[in-house]
Amino acid sequence: MSFSQNPSHTFSSISKQEGEPPPPDPITGYVWSGSAPSQRRKQVVIDPAFLILQLSPFPDGATSPYVKLVPDAVLPSINKSVNTLDRIPVIDTHKVGILYVAPGQTNETEMLRNTHGSPAYTRFLEGIGRLIELRGQVDVYAGGLDPDEDGEYAYAWWDDIGQILYHTATMMPTKPHDLQCNNKKSHIGNDYVRIVWNDSGSPYRFETLTTQFQFLNIVIEPHSVGSIAAFSNNLHEHEYFKVTVQSAVGMTEFTPIGPFKLISAENLPLLVRQLSLVADWYAWVFAGTQRDTVRVDLKTNWRARLDSIRRIKSQLPSDAPSETVDDVMAQESLRDFTTSL
Repeated sequence: MSFSQNPSHTFSSISKQEGEPPPPDPITGYVWSGSAPSQRRKQVVIDPAFLILQLSPFPDGATSPYVKLVPDAVLPSINKSVNTLDRIPVIDTHKVGILYVAPGQTNETEMLRNTHGSPAYTRFLEGIGRLIELRGQVDVYAGGLDPDEDGEYAYAWWDDIGQILYHTATMMPTKPHDLQCNNKKSHIGNDYVRIVWNDSGSPYRFETLTTQFQFLNIVIEPHSVGSIAAFSNNLHEHEYFKVTVQSAVGMTEFTPIGPFKLISAENLPLLVRQLSLVADWYAWVFAGTQRDTVRVDLKTNWRARLDSIRRIKSQLPSDAPSETVDDVMAQESLRDFTTSL
């Protein structure tokens, strides 16, 4: 497992000398100095050939700098386009709801009011992501959570190309003036995918949480039946859990889960995390195509940024005059870097 998935990995070979940085991972090269993405760095060794390349005009072949002068008339339009580009995340972001169902609970208000779950549920949360502080958070996607309204902490997971923020109902405060938990529902009810930890002893109904964004539920249940099992802290009492996927009408099966899957407690968080990521992509496409009834071009953040960059480029003046044959031959002579050594 790479450090992007497990930043809490302990190094057995870390030197005990104070102040000495930990060695990089032999596969990814990452060195962790903290838990946020911006605190991850790579140990980089610079190749001398790279420095020589920076001193050469290759591949442009220009012997003198060419600066594009932007007319004053198009500056406002370019500034607006740059501001739009800055607001598009550089990675893909996802938000997934997590709902705990206690023994005997049957309606959404009871479930949303829960402020804690069983020990097995707590261990699951610890494995599905990392606990982040929402106040002042600039490194991790917050999924619309406000620390003053939705609690100080949340679980999130990220790698090099995406981030997932989990709207966990048990971590959000249940306020006296909001006994219907409308604030919690405003987040979890708007998620395309919900993870439901069902300790109720009864099957979880797909329409339990009434919302227009009812696409996919990932339901987790103890494999053994028994009311006392929900709050037992015996690590070996429930080593296996049953995972099922509930989907809206019109959504075809998209996972290897099949009717259900039995998974060990150790591997449960990893399976559900990956499943929630794929499910959110699928639900996003399903919703964007109006439940698979129209054909539209759906753009990821990566594609949206590329289109924004192209729009900015289209507003700039044309490039330098076309190269002549002599310019091309001069460029070929720049391929030999030995003269620079």
